[in-house]
Amino acid sequence: MAKLKPLAWGSAIALLLCLNGGVARAADDADREARERYESAVKLYEDGAYDAALVELNRASELRPSYKIYYNIGQVRFAMHDYAAAMDAYRQYLEKGGDKIPAARRDQVQKELNGLSQRVAKLFIETDVPGAEVFIDDLSVGLTPLKAPLVVNSGIRRIGARHPDYLPQSRRLSIAGGTQDSIKFALADRSAAEPGAATPIGASSAPQPSAALPGPTAPAAGAAASTAPVTDATEQSSTRHVPWPGWVLTGAFAAGAAVTGVLALSANSSLQQDRRDLDVSASKVSSQASKVRTLATVTDSLAVAALVTGGISLWLTLRSSPEPAATAGSKGAGVNALELGLGPSGISMRGAF
Repeated sequence: MAKLKPLAWGSAIALLLCLNGGVARAADDADREARERYESAVKLYEDGAYDAALVELNRASELRPSYKIYYNIGQVRFAMHDYAAAMDAYRQYLEKGGDKIPAARRDQVQKELNGLSQRVAKLFIETDVPGAEVFIDDLSVGLTPLKAPLVVNSGIRRIGARHPDYLPQSRRLSIAGGTQDSIKFALADRSAAEPGAATPIGASSAPQPSAALPGPTAPAAGAAASTAPVTDATEQSSTRHVPWPGWVLTGAFAAGAAVTGVLALSANSSLQQDRRDLDVSASKVSSQASKVRTLATVTDSLAVAALVTGGISLWLTLRSSPEPAATAGSKGAGVNALELGLGPSGISMRGAF
């Protein structure tokens, strides 16, 4: 057993040397890649490819963290006109560098920060419900309540708030540099913003078929032909009285139901699109839902009116029997007449039988 101990110690030492060598090679590879990416970022910056240069600098910082690289990131951000991000990079450079940064460089960076402060603004963002995700120009910046105001670039910014239980909201805000501003979102509950107990659009908006189409109608089954010979060989024409005003109203109501039905379908399609759009406010969504319900109600009313007038017109058409045409001596011949009118108080009918 005593002879095995030197061998065991030798194996352990060899293993440690191999591990240290592997770690050293990995560190050398990371350093080499970091330098290559930094050099690539410099070339991309000189070519004006700022977004690509920023990606390379961030990757180099991950491979070999250094406070110095934050200064380069600040310069790239400034070239991209992202002044808020440039300020953040310069501040990290000063904080992480500390006493390692020469006084002259520190004064220079501080002067750049003072100049950038006139190109950004502080924005206080609040929501009436906690846990809402806040977005600035579609970039998530945190959940409410936010601990501090956000530093944003001056100009027209798109501010949004999202919560899984509420409708999303967004606004465009004009922000001046060197100022403070605030914005508060009152999020609307999804369930409250949904349309109420309205009839589904697919069922109510479709035009209801009328009892008969407007225009000339064929004789009812079993009805006499329009012209027939008489036993005394006297030529007489027999006609059926058709209540044309009733059929005209029926057609008008049916056409109105079709038009409002199409408008209701279009409004419902716009409503569904607005609910998925962050730019649309909750008030606009509610207004659009109210418009859909109104169009659906009007469509139903017109369809019912078409059915009623059509039914009355059909009943009067079938009820009136064919009558011979009046001759010169038949002044007392009876005539069934019906007049339908549409006035401010509704539909009026007047007839003589």
